[in-house]
Amino acid sequence: MTGRTGYRAAGRWLAAWLGCLCVLIPAGCAVRPERPTPPRLTEARRLAAQGSDWYRQGCVKRAEQYFYQALEASRLVDDVEGMARAHNNLAVVAMAQGYYDEASVHLGRALALNDQAKSTEEGALILGNLGSLAYKVGRYQDAEGFWRQALAAAEGGGRDAGLILHLNNLGMLMGQEGRLPEAETMLRRALSLTGEGEEGSAGTTHYQLALLAEARGEPTTAERHLATALALDRSAENPRGIAQDLEQLGILHQRQQSWDRAAGELDRAIRLYAALGSTDKAEAVFRLLEANREASGMPASLDTYRGLLVPPGEEWESPLCQ
Repeated sequence: MTGRTGYRAAGRWLAAWLGCLCVLIPAGCAVRPERPTPPRLTEARRLAAQGSDWYRQGCVKRAEQYFYQALEASRLVDDVEGMARAHNNLAVVAMAQGYYDEASVHLGRALALNDQAKSTEEGALILGNLGSLAYKVGRYQDAEGFWRQALAAAEGGGRDAGLILHLNNLGMLMGQEGRLPEAETMLRRALSLTGEGEEGSAGTTHYQLALLAEARGEPTTAERHLATALALDRSAENPRGIAQDLEQLGILHQRQQSWDRAAGELDRAIRLYAALGSTDKAEAVFRLLEANREASGMPASLDTYRGLLVPPGEEWESPLCQ
């Protein structure tokens, strides 16, 4: 594993938009083989799929373990595409932990290996994650360029899942930059492609459409999209998405001076962020709870939340991942 230094603090700005960034975790079993897959290759794909499942549950460290095992299993049979996929997935978990220099190394290796494998689909996934990395370190123009390249590559691959993620990311970036009509075009197209089994992607799209509605001064529309996003993220069992939806609902109800509703949603959000080990997000929600108490005149103490703001130790594991 490479050294974990560098850009760790870069992802703390523009939390509402950054919170809905999509990264691409290929599970390694998209192509149906014409003949039975050899046992070692089957094992590599199983490990990749398990890592993907853990990542989607918010269990980043456990996902990382499976992706490293998938890398070694692919290496044993010289599966070049599998090695590229494993490095791509390891880049995703490095980004999730703020290790952006490590993510860059993994993506470079993934690109080099995919040059040998010549997989158009894998190449689109790598480009998407290069865009995510560029976005996280503040290189927005580069991020848009990578995401547009990824979108063009995915459009030729016939898989809607990659298209949806690239469209969501482009819609997020355009919304952040105030390009609201362009953002809505991207997000509406993403929504039109969503099918069964893609509740998590659809939840992200509705979350971003809610942010656009808020930017336009349409709180009723924003609340409807957030309620839909929350239902979809619950269906997909996506705890990070659920926490973000609750946080944004709390912010929306604060703006409407619905203090009790805001307090209830923010309470659930901060507890879920703490369970995921997202101390920075828990701290942001705590500040919202402080503002809510001050504006509402509620006398209740917030001391019960202070224990949720202690950063987890190096060996800490979320109770959701045990």
